Amino acid sequence: MPELTDAQLDQLIIALGLTERPRRPGRRPTAPCGTPAAYKRHIRNHEPIDDACRAANAKHSSEYYAAAPKADLPPIAHGTPQGARQHWYRKVPICGPCRDAYNARRNGGVK
Repeated sequence: MPELTDAQLDQLIIALGLTERPRRPGRRPTAPCGTPAAYKRHIRNHEPIDDACRAANAKHSSEYYAAAPKADLPPIAHGTPQGARQHWYRKVPICGPCRDAYNARRNGGVK
């Protein structure tokens, strides 16, 4: 069997999956567990989600939706696709009638 150079051996080890591939230059480091970014990474890579990441994502979501709505905005037009967009813009959970109207429009129903 021919002798492999160090570079060839490194390529073989990476090709066999025996070690992690080196990160491309200029990329950000992987987010540590216990952050919303790590939670998204677990979802994206189909990995099991640990309790720290789940708690961090729940906290982030609750803070996102707890943002105070702007006082000078008109009331939400409930039951319309526009109402669904107003919910999103104001970071308020979407109510059932607005979600139904948005889905109906998206599926070709109401215009």
